[in-house]
Amino acid sequence: MPDPSFYAQQAAQQASRQAQQQAQQAHQQAVRAHQQAVRDAAQQRGHRPPSTPVRAGHRGRGGGLVPFLLLVVVAVVLARDAALRHSVLGSLEHLLTKVLHR
Repeated sequence: MPDPSFYAQQAAQQASRQAQQQAQQAHQQAVRAHQQAVRDAAQQRGHRPPSTPVRAGHRGRGGGLVPFLLLVVVAVVLARDAALRHSVLGSLEHLLTKVLHR
């Protein structure tokens, strides 16, 4: 006869899978409802709705995680290498001088 804890474990795993599926379905329904609301609001205002949905993290507000991490790496490299920092700051100063005196 199988161990009762085996049945309990199986039931818990099944319940976990069902809860995860329900959460995913609820999320998908919420996303669809939001997209429909955006389309309806755009039509009421006389605007054309967006052709492609905007994905989270790609909202066109200056980037995301990868550009931020790249900026951090550049800052760390510049902070550690004095000669490179001096060269970069000199180049930026030269460029700023050219732009301001146009």
